[in-house]
Amino acid sequence: MLFTIRHHTHYHYSHPVRLSPQRLRFHPRSDGAQRVINHQLNITPTPEGRNDHLELEGNHVTQVWFEGETDHLSIDVTMQVETLRRNAFDFILTPEATVLPILHEHDVCAQAYLDRIEINDAVTAFAAELSLAVNRDTLSFLDHLNRQLFSEFKHMHRDTGAPQSPAQTLQTRSGACRDMAVLFVDCCRAEGIAARFASGYQKGDLQSERRHLHAWPEVYLPGGGWRGFDPTHGKPVSDSHVTIAAAAHSRDTMPVTGSFIGGGVTSKFDFSLNIQVSED
Repeated sequence: MLFTIRHHTHYHYSHPVRLSPQRLRFHPRSDGAQRVINHQLNITPTPEGRNDHLELEGNHVTQVWFEGETDHLSIDVTMQVETLRRNAFDFILTPEATVLPILHEHDVCAQAYLDRIEINDAVTAFAAELSLAVNRDTLSFLDHLNRQLFSEFKHMHRDTGAPQSPAQTLQTRSGACRDMAVLFVDCCRAEGIAARFASGYQKGDLQSERRHLHAWPEVYLPGGGWRGFDPTHGKPVSDSHVTIAAAAHSRDTMPVTGSFIGGGVTSKFDFSLNIQVSED
């Protein structure tokens, strides 16, 4: 699929402020699942300086800094991205990865993706019950977990705010896409599957008047690499998602990270997002 995405982000401040250096994550990842055809990033006020680099986890970051004061920060992004993976299961698991838990004892890099978000007995028991129900089969567990979070939990939108804890989402059986992603990640880690949080765009309902950034989990499967599952839609991720950032912790996928200096100042956030998709 070919995605054309226009994303506008705007912060308005009640009085002029000094902006700290800002870290922006709006550039899609490039890997076997997608390729970036073009990407344009425009920022006002014009930054005094800018650098682009890859973070430790492979996400593209634009760091900008400013001189003087401003009463706004606007970020306009236009991109074209081709998604390439039509078959979500175009891989063969290594034999040791077919049954849970997956052993990562010789893979030091996996540890950050195995550390529990929180140690909660209810979440641990929930994951263990799902695992036992499918005889610890890895792919069946992932499918069962994905479908259960889709069909048995209430899904809602929250434009701002950090994800809920896994325990809260499990207890209330409700949450936004990022809440479902965090619960999915923690369940996978409880069963020995390396997992991370991903953020980006999803094809969704193209006729919807209000589009949103989307979040979903990814798991590391020996033989298949990083693979996404989307509990908001109950399906594995193939070519209908564009990944911007993925990390062991959701905070490291935030599109804008930074602060401002100014006493008694309030800020207002707004955004618009347009997604067009060609399936040719």
